[in-house]
Amino acid sequence: MKDVIEAGLRARLVVLSCCHTACGEVMAEGVVGMARALLGAGARSVVVTLWAIGDEGTVEFMSFFYDALAEGKKASEALNQAMKCMREIEKFKEVIYWAPFVLIVKAVSIGIPGSFRIPTNADIWTRNQ
Repeated sequence: MKDVIEAGLRARLVVLSCCHTACGEVMAEGVVGMARALLGAGARSVVVTLWAIGDEGTVEFMSFFYDALAEGKKASEALNQAMKCMREIEKFKEVIYWAPFVLIVKAVSIGIPGSFRIPTNADIWTRNQ
């Protein structure tokens, strides 16, 4: 993670499409893991997974996700669309195939004192419904 933080990353979106990429060590400052390191290095948003994911379902999910990005959708919209598409396929409709993917967005201040907060996955999910 030290190497990632020191890299000076300039990416709008980083996708970690392998198992348990949202995991990390729980500390007083929160969960310290690869996603946090990427955000600290300069990435504006990171897609990570909450649990082990299978190869076949991940290929399908990422295909939908990247197709939506190629259509010009925002990362949050593309993630939501990929989830909906997966739920429409009998083989991949179970939660295990589409729900482990989450978008973590770097918090930004809008200039109002006391307004700084990190958006939660619930905020992102609600916004996309």
